[in-house]
Amino acid sequence: MNYLAGSDCGGAPLRCGAAGSPRRGRSSYLRAVALLLSGLVAVYFGLSSAASAAAVIWTGLGVTNNWSEGANWSTGAAPGAADTAIFDSTSAKNATINVALNVGGIQIGGAYAGTVTQGAVAVTIGAAGFSQSGGAFAGSGSPMTVNGPFALSGGSFTSTTAALSVAGAFTHSSGTFGHNGGTVTFTGSAATITVPTSETFNNLTFAPTTAGAIKTVAAGTTLIVNGTLTLTEGAIDTGTVLAMGNATQASTFDGGAGLLVFGGAGAQSLTGSATTGAGQLPNVEFAKPSGTLS
Repeated sequence: MNYLAGSDCGGAPLRCGAAGSPRRGRSSYLRAVALLLSGLVAVYFGLSSAASAAAVIWTGLGVTNNWSEGANWSTGAAPGAADTAIFDSTSAKNATINVALNVGGIQIGGAYAGTVTQGAVAVTIGAAGFSQSGGAFAGSGSPMTVNGPFALSGGSFTSTTAALSVAGAFTHSSGTFGHNGGTVTFTGSAATITVPTSETFNNLTFAPTTAGAIKTVAAGTTLIVNGTLTLTEGAIDTGTVLAMGNATQASTFDGGAGLLVFGGAGAQSLTGSATTGAGQLPNVEFAKPSGTLS
């Protein structure tokens, strides 16, 4: 019989290997310590991540107008992937996005009197989304991706001539939205689209990443599409989409309870991969003053 002298029972000799032995107790103790340490590490990094996300204010104190110049920002460094870039009354200096951008969010406040210009670089905005209530935003020929809501309540927003993708709600309550000849794509999951009576787009695409996701156009409002309307995935609910040009429908589009109106004066076409057995349209109305639909 093996014995172990230890302090577990006041230093008395203890048998090893039996149930409830010091070896088993010590093993359980070590496992508990390991679990505790791993939990503390997880909490630490969680708190560190939360703490690293910051509201970074544009101060305009740098020599240039460049987004990348740290001296233009309240923290001394340009906003990072978890940060929200804020433009307010702190500075009216114009800003130029001169480097490929990946930030948590962008807020252009009502007190900001300058212009934020997108250079020839891609802009990616996280879940905090894009909001604007003043100033101006001028897009370029590079894509802009908003992985959250898009809210325009003041100022002027000129979109990119490339693609503006919005994953969350699209809300235009005031101010000016200019499509700039580009494409707006509604991605993400189910969300609302709210505009002041009507909104004019060049090309408009419904392509939520969540299969069958419903994009709800506010009741009594109309999305006017002068270019190409592309129906890739999801469904349209409640409001109206007015197609003035051509439309294309994939077999994965689910239709919806909204209204699709064909209203162009010239020849229009409806094409795509949809068949009688795959792919649906929302309610359809023909309101063409002239021309044909093929």
